[in-house]
Amino acid sequence: MHLKRIICLGAAAFGVTASTAAASASAATINEAGSSLVFPLVARWSQVYTGASIAPAAGGSGVGQKDIEGNLVDIGASDAPMTATAFASDPYKPVEIPWALTATGVGYNVPGVKNGLRLTAPVLAGIFTGKITTWGSPAIVKLNKHYAKALKRAGKITPVFRSDGSGDSFAFQNFMYHGAPKIWKTVPSTSFPTTVGVGENGNSGVAGEVHANKGTIGYISAYYLLQLHIQVAAVQNAAHNFVLPNPKNIANAALSNSTVPAQGSAFTSANGVPIQYPAKKYKIAYPVSTYTYAIVNSGTAPHGGISSADLKAFLNWAVTTGQKYGASLDFVPLPKKIVAADQRLINGL
Repeated sequence: MHLKRIICLGAAAFGVTASTAAASASAATINEAGSSLVFPLVARWSQVYTGASIAPAAGGSGVGQKDIEGNLVDIGASDAPMTATAFASDPYKPVEIPWALTATGVGYNVPGVKNGLRLTAPVLAGIFTGKITTWGSPAIVKLNKHYAKALKRAGKITPVFRSDGSGDSFAFQNFMYHGAPKIWKTVPSTSFPTTVGVGENGNSGVAGEVHANKGTIGYISAYYLLQLHIQVAAVQNAAHNFVLPNPKNIANAALSNSTVPAQGSAFTSANGVPIQYPAKKYKIAYPVSTYTYAIVNSGTAPHGGISSADLKAFLNWAVTTGQKYGASLDFVPLPKKIVAADQRLINGL
């Protein structure tokens, strides 16, 4: 991960602010809300896209899904697909489009331990279920013998989890569910099912808690780790390699799944396009990589009085030209097969 990179985009969520100064040959405003993971990228898009004004808002994937189900926004952003129940009860025929690719990292604050602490799915599942409670636990020290003294001095572990509905929670749970099924037995969802540790709202809340307090560990999307220069774990993948959430490793994880299932029951039963804990043949895959989705209602006119043409134009731009703006924010360009599937979905709205 490019931990020395400094990103300056303004003053809001860790330097990201939504600006519409560059937009607007058109008076149309496209309203987007939800995922805090994708918010930095959509905020950047709002600064450079000229076909309409883009008004992004964070709030978590749960908010994105609820807002689109209520037809309150044009795009509901979520890093987790809708559940079968939510999809079936939505009268607006939502379409879920994977429009960005990044990762959920594992950040920690342990004095004397630099970037790259080795952690496995069973160890992380043990920490977040309260089975592993100290940094000096033999399970952690065995993986990190060169940090044995610092770990044994560090004392108690405080896990930090998302208290809001979160796609990062979904991705992190999906990783543990597949990588440590004997320990993490809860079916992944946007809710994090634990009271072990401290709950915080949004990526900014978890990142702030980990940055400020020694002994903490949390799952945080890559951009927010970069902003606060939080130490990042090297997580073991199915090939038994310890890898960081850098672009090359995220891209390798994306190779494991390039099929966008049919909308509806097929999409929900497949959990969208999951790329967590891919098979061992993906040697350098970062195992908590994730797509994030633009959810758009197709059974009604767009929310804010914009035209369908305006919405389609922006979405087509986002999954093609817009991808180049993600590199500095630790987003990886979408694979060609995903882009082609996206364009078919967008043009069919």
